[in-house]
Amino acid sequence: MPTIMGNLKELFRSRRMKAGQAAMKHSEADSEFRFKYALFKELLSANSEFFNLLSDLEEKLRGHHVFGASYVRSQAIRSLTQVFKMVKSLNQLSADKYRQLYDVLEGINRELTELIRDPPGSEPESVVMPYSDIFKEHADWVGGKNANIGEIKNRLDLPVPGGFAVTTRACSLFLDQNRLRQEIRERKNIMDAGDVQNVSLLNRLSREITRLIESSPVPQVIIEEIQRACEPLKGAKNSKDLRFAVRSSAVGEDGEASFAGQYASRLNVSLDQMGDAYKSVIASLFSGRSMSYRMARGIKDDDLSMAVACMEMVDAVAGGVMYTRHPYDITNETLIINAVWGLGPYAVDGVVDPDTYEVEKTSPHRILTRRVPAKKVQLTCAVQTGGHGNESSADSQKPDHGIREIPVPLEKQGAPCLDDDRIRQLAAYGIKLEAHYRCAQDVEWALDPSGRIFILQSRPLKVNAVKDQRAGAPERNLKPRPAAGHRVIIEQSEVACQGIGTGRAYHVRSEADLAGFPKGAVLIAHHSSPEYVVVMGQCSGIVTESGSISGHMAALAREFNVPTLMGLDAGNALTLIPGDMEITLDGYAGRVYEGRVKELAAASVNQGAHMKGTPVYGLLEQTARLMVPLNLINPKSPEFKPSGCRTLHDMARFCHELSYTEMFGLSDMASRQHQCSLRLDAPLPIDLHIIDLGSGLKAGEPAPACGGTVTMDHIQSIPFLALLRGMLNPEVNSAEPRPVNFSGLFSVIREQMLSPGHLDGRFGDRSYAVIADKYVNFSSRVGYHYSVVDAYCGDTINKNYITFSFKGGAADDIKKNRRAKAIAMILEALNFTVDVKEDKVDARLQKYPGPVIQERLDLLGRLLLFSRQMDMLMTTEQSLQWVAQNFLAGNYRLKTGRPPD
Repeated sequence: MPTIMGNLKELFRSRRMKAGQAAMKHSEADSEFRFKYALFKELLSANSEFFNLLSDLEEKLRGHHVFGASYVRSQAIRSLTQVFKMVKSLNQLSADKYRQLYDVLEGINRELTELIRDPPGSEPESVVMPYSDIFKEHADWVGGKNANIGEIKNRLDLPVPGGFAVTTRACSLFLDQNRLRQEIRERKNIMDAGDVQNVSLLNRLSREITRLIESSPVPQVIIEEIQRACEPLKGAKNSKDLRFAVRSSAVGEDGEASFAGQYASRLNVSLDQMGDAYKSVIASLFSGRSMSYRMARGIKDDDLSMAVACMEMVDAVAGGVMYTRHPYDITNETLIINAVWGLGPYAVDGVVDPDTYEVEKTSPHRILTRRVPAKKVQLTCAVQTGGHGNESSADSQKPDHGIREIPVPLEKQGAPCLDDDRIRQLAAYGIKLEAHYRCAQDVEWALDPSGRIFILQSRPLKVNAVKDQRAGAPERNLKPRPAAGHRVIIEQSEVACQGIGTGRAYHVRSEADLAGFPKGAVLIAHHSSPEYVVVMGQCSGIVTESGSISGHMAALAREFNVPTLMGLDAGNALTLIPGDMEITLDGYAGRVYEGRVKELAAASVNQGAHMKGTPVYGLLEQTARLMVPLNLINPKSPEFKPSGCRTLHDMARFCHELSYTEMFGLSDMASRQHQCSLRLDAPLPIDLHIIDLGSGLKAGEPAPACGGTVTMDHIQSIPFLALLRGMLNPEVNSAEPRPVNFSGLFSVIREQMLSPGHLDGRFGDRSYAVIADKYVNFSSRVGYHYSVVDAYCGDTINKNYITFSFKGGAADDIKKNRRAKAIAMILEALNFTVDVKEDKVDARLQKYPGPVIQERLDLLGRLLLFSRQMDMLMTTEQSLQWVAQNFLAGNYRLKTGRPPD
């Protein structure tokens, strides 16, 4: 563990050498632009993945999920990996300007390493453990899935199928005795040395590893222990009649969000097929999909170990799921049971429209409603003639596979799957599970031919909008109906932190507004900001028009447990919700109501945390203190520097913020290194040249030589096209004369005659656009004004931003300052964060959806040309407001009215 940072540095050193060698194949200037953009994309991706890890860790801190120390170690190492990527990328972008970050990261790494060091006796003694010996504390040995089943059996005394766990020690023994680790490592090295995005190479190496594993013998000790564990399960059965569900229970898979669906499961497996089924599950660690998933998220194979769940197969008459409260309506406390004929996956996957029963939670569990649709097909155990079962239904008709789809007999198609006694018995089981885990549960169950109900799995229920999975149903999210008698102000948004918040709306337009924030109010703002943390301890909720649910502010909201909505579907939040209006924020359905909605406030889910108080939860808390808190709030603060970073979140925040600054500097590079630029042939009042980073121009088009010409038809860069649309707008890109204020005009002429050399040395005749498919860095001179637009526009809201800088002018200092203030007024009305110093404007818009980013870039393009006429109009303080209002109204030609004198 002490070599975590050393391993990371060695890994990225080799990649940097390969990148440097590849760069030599291009011209020096071209390769430098491409290299910087590649680093920037890597930094953005690492930032997004780091916040996914933080979100999962914050979910575990709620204490609902079973996890072990291996999960904590894995998350810490993965987080260190992503932050290291960010630090490395930022330093390469900036010519090692922030090398101190490595020392800070090493310090955090040492503390984390000490915390997550494997304690003595951390490996199980046995290769097989029966469920009678397993509890939640054994998650490190048997994985979360097995640990949960043992907990249900032994602490709740509820019926679960007989079975056992093949532990992580067995996995190590299997790999070591067959000398597979080195064979696998050699093939992984081939992948690391090649193109990790090469899908055909990935799949070929995956097939080789799978063949190696499946052709290797299972050690005799594992076979003998499995056979011994099966003896108590036989009862009156013959060994040939024993059938098992063999499922992955990977250590590190403890979270439902992590590794979902990555590993194999086999159903209806006979005892003599157990060895093959076991190897199939182990091999799924190295499927192309699993390896790609781990590589994309910086997960090392050494951090993983596979335990396997071997559970006696229930030849189910009926099966399904049970929710111990309504899955998306928090005001509905009733218990919901879904049921289909045969095995339960058809209810979970939505293949069959299931029976639905609503049941009172209090005894005697009165059945409130029942819905029994026709169920024409069912999934059943097949008669085995060889091979092993497969959970996939693709081969379900083959007799040598473990499960198959068959028709439901006509007389049963419209009949209920459960009688009243079984419904009440299931409800009682659900109440017991909820009481033990201290939160609502999502329960899988099966009914065997003798009428006995078995619990197959139970996990925390996420109360939120869910997908309608009924057969033939349109793709849509299910939500509860709005609360009767209350006006819905906002119908749709993204939930960053669940909960119900009620209070008076308080508008926050700038940092200064936070000073007067009243206790218990709901913060309303145009965009998210980590600076809101200063009032999170006293606010009832947060509503922002834009923002990412995996961003800095969202992480803080979850840390403070403040109900938070982002990404509203309609309008301006500060207009829709007047200041001081009492509102209710529904952080489950994503709605905002006018007034206090008592039924929502009363039903707010106050869940317990059964993991709290355990040693592993204490380890998670200690580890989280070095990862989650954010201390670097304000980039303008003198503490916003490498030495101010005290957590991984601080480091991610610092790297993310400074990466914008470094990419902004591409404009300077473009003016110095333009050997391979292409001239854009378009009706613009500037000489515009393009530097393509490899994806900014359409593929398949004839590539012009350096110094050649391209047209608008060649361009595919999304943000650049949006900017050009604005600049080519006929209302602003016109030779038509504009209204003239003669005193302003003479002032401009006099200033130019007296100070002809005032412009910065960067200001040249050419304008440049450095472009990729989702990126643009545009530096231009329009008239006497110099501007830079740096923007990213894609599908991931957390990556999207616009940074804009405007400077220069042909007037005196007073008029240039007025011009800067007018531009600031316009940008603030468009929800930019703006800073004005003398005649320079700096603005930022970030974490908005792609269409909004494109719309703002269009307006920026218009503003660039509109600004040509500003200098001569800035004769009074009143005139700057007049100019801003005309632009926002779309009156770009200033045809009506006159600037105030």
